[in-house]
Amino acid sequence: MGFLGKDQILTQDDLKKEELFIPEWSGKVLVSEISGDARDELEQFMANESQKSKEGQYAHIRAALVAATLVDEKGNRLFTLQDAMEIGKKNGQALDRIFDVANKLNKIYGAEREDLEKNSETPQADFSDGE
Repeated sequence: MGFLGKDQILTQDDLKKEELFIPEWSGKVLVSEISGDARDELEQFMANESQKSKEGQYAHIRAALVAATLVDEKGNRLFTLQDAMEIGKKNGQALDRIFDVANKLNKIYGAEREDLEKNSETPQADFSDGE
């Protein structure tokens, strides 16, 4: 088996997609892997948002990944990253479902996702009397 040539590489449809039913929206969405350019754009957006936000690097994390990965049947993105603020106003459970699939496809957030979830948990008050 020989090596791939330029045309063979550039003509490959190599972005996996996964359909996902969102009960809160009564319909399906199509979540896609993102290209290298789209990943760079997402990382730059997240870096800029973390500098602007007191929430730090996790500001708009779900909405931005949703915006970067939702596509139509032809693979065209439905949203721009600038739409993340509006997307963030949608149902959190719906966004979590899409985020989880998008993250599984793109492997963007690993341990960071676990840290995000740990940091977002409300600490429980200790009402023990020391016994």
